[in-house]
Amino acid sequence: MVLLTPTQTTTFYDSEKELKVQLRSVIITRSKEGATLDEIIDDYSELTGEHLLDTFFNRNALVNYLSTLDGVWCSTDGAHGLLLWFCSTPKTKHVVHMVQQQRSPRTGSKSYRRYMPRALPVNAVQCYNPPPIVHMKMGGSATTSNVGTQQYEPQRSRRTFQRAPRKNRNHPYTRPTARYGMNRRQSRADELDFSKYGPSYHRHQLVGDDFFLAIAKWELGFSFDPGHEIDMSGLCISGLTLLEAARRVEMAPHIAEHVLVNVGTVDLLHGRVMIDLIHDFDQLIARFRERNVEPIVTTLTPIANCGGRTTMAQRLLKLNEYICRTCPRTIDLWKHFVHPDGAVRFECYQPGPRRVSGSIMAHVLWNKLGRQHLLSVLGDEIATQLTTDDQWRYY
Repeated sequence: MVLLTPTQTTTFYDSEKELKVQLRSVIITRSKEGATLDEIIDDYSELTGEHLLDTFFNRNALVNYLSTLDGVWCSTDGAHGLLLWFCSTPKTKHVVHMVQQQRSPRTGSKSYRRYMPRALPVNAVQCYNPPPIVHMKMGGSATTSNVGTQQYEPQRSRRTFQRAPRKNRNHPYTRPTARYGMNRRQSRADELDFSKYGPSYHRHQLVGDDFFLAIAKWELGFSFDPGHEIDMSGLCISGLTLLEAARRVEMAPHIAEHVLVNVGTVDLLHGRVMIDLIHDFDQLIARFRERNVEPIVTTLTPIANCGGRTTMAQRLLKLNEYICRTCPRTIDLWKHFVHPDGAVRFECYQPGPRRVSGSIMAHVLWNKLGRQHLLSVLGDEIATQLTTDDQWRYY
């Protein structure tokens, strides 16, 4: 009698579940500064011996898959706008906290991580030599024939990508040096020095995401900073999250005495949980106070992508309550973008969502009416605070 040992079968569901666990673990190990797509690919290959692009075939498919994982989100960081991936779930929150508390490998307090360039495809000509061509004479006439009659089908190599050599990058938090004919904006009397502080409104430096960036570009006439893959002007940056804003404030060479801050919408669009929103917001305010600045923080306006009492809308209201409760200087923008019954004033928003350069989530930004309405509100509120807080003296 021959005894057969049962073979262990692995279903597609099991392999899919294992893949998600491995991807989350790879991202969590880089929770300190976030994981670039190249780092995820390399770490996964080191962990499993398999190349992710052999499974997903292209980087866009991998990015789309990562964005569907629960507890995984991305934000834009660095001088060249690379996406950084983060992961935090209720089961792994303690591990993420432990990784974030580790000592940073930076060599100095003023240095920042240098990113490897994107992976570059190997030229297919280097991987394939066409079959030799043989000239034959048949009946006095010369013919040309390829050796072998089968059509060539290039085989996918397991090493289809190679890294370009490391290059010295400009410091990601340093404004580009103005050259002749570039960023030669003459600051008005009610503006700060654009070369140092970027966009400003009534001598208040602007810090925000795509909403403030649109104000700076289309209403105030400030230009985008050149040399970046994402749109940015000073500290108004497309896709800016609370955590990235804290890093920018910490590393920026110049922070004005008076600052207007509107950040948090991107975090909500990416599904951040409330405790993480509070933690990152506290980090942002702490970075300002370390630089002896008490910013004016605005509440977030309704997110027109979602209507009704959704989870995102509830988190936005709670975050606004937290802002008003913890910050001594605030401007409530939310009440100016809703009707008396609480319904969103959609006439202040663009008709539909649009892709922005710094986030994978589409945004419904303010339209011309909404931007002009916001500037009017900011002007009135700044005037009120200047006359009551005894801070008019710097005019």
